[in-house]
Amino acid sequence: MTRFPLHTHLNGIFVLAATPMRPDLSLDLDGLTANIDHYLAQGVDGVIVGGTYGEFPSLRHEERVDLYQAAGTAVAGRVPFVCCTASSSTLEAIDLGHEAAAAGADGVMVTPPYVSEVRPADVLHHFREVASASDVPLLVYNSQSIGVELTPEQIVELAGIDGVVGLKQGVLDPCSQVATVAHAGRHIQIMCGSDGAILSALAHGMSGVTSTLSNFMADRFVALHRSILSGDWSTGREMFFAWQPLRDFVARNGQPAATKAAMDLMGLVGGPVRPPFRSLDRADIQTLREVLRELRLEAAEAPVSS
Repeated sequence: MTRFPLHTHLNGIFVLAATPMRPDLSLDLDGLTANIDHYLAQGVDGVIVGGTYGEFPSLRHEERVDLYQAAGTAVAGRVPFVCCTASSSTLEAIDLGHEAAAAGADGVMVTPPYVSEVRPADVLHHFREVASASDVPLLVYNSQSIGVELTPEQIVELAGIDGVVGLKQGVLDPCSQVATVAHAGRHIQIMCGSDGAILSALAHGMSGVTSTLSNFMADRFVALHRSILSGDWSTGREMFFAWQPLRDFVARNGQPAATKAAMDLMGLVGGPVRPPFRSLDRADIQTLREVLRELRLEAAEAPVSS
């Protein structure tokens, strides 16, 4: 039984939790617990674990289950909790969904299958099978990074599946965003899938944002969202545009590595990234430290290691 009904609770700032790792690349689940406590203290509205920028493609099945269990215990029903159970295998997505529900997830986030030559009918079949077998509601993840992009028409069709309650819209084209909200927004909640599109997404009527950068600046995202909700778009725009140097740095260096490095600098638990990603080198970490200082984010003064 879910604690939060996701069809009414997919709104606000949902942190896309990074997956902390130790120097030997093993999972740091104690670090995850500490990070989640920090996110919640900063006022985030929900937590998603095991997503693309949570490095799920490099995690073994058993590690993904361990991640769900640790996160479920840490969240402890305080905010909506979603596990990414994406897999190109429908059967594995179903199995992971059962594990997520057992760990206390209020819902699961599922991408289309990303095998070669997947057809629209295959995508529809995948979601129908996963939804019919799931113990919790589904958040569809329309990700540009997997090579299968859902059209607004496909999203409307998926919105009609029993158990599908929301969409993480990772397609950033404004026309596609508008069409998606216009056609599917009456049936499911639609969240923006990118930190860099939060202003336009909220203007289009999306219910919130799934945010990677909120791993280390959650209070800033919460403040921006509250400014917009109160109608203070001027303050929201000022905050958002001030973060452009940080977004530029992340775009150059990759979200997982840059986010984890920033977390370490901020006194949180990030650690290295797993291959094929590469952790930032000494020079890039120093540049990141300077970017954070310019934004008046309190970076730790620990020495930068090579």
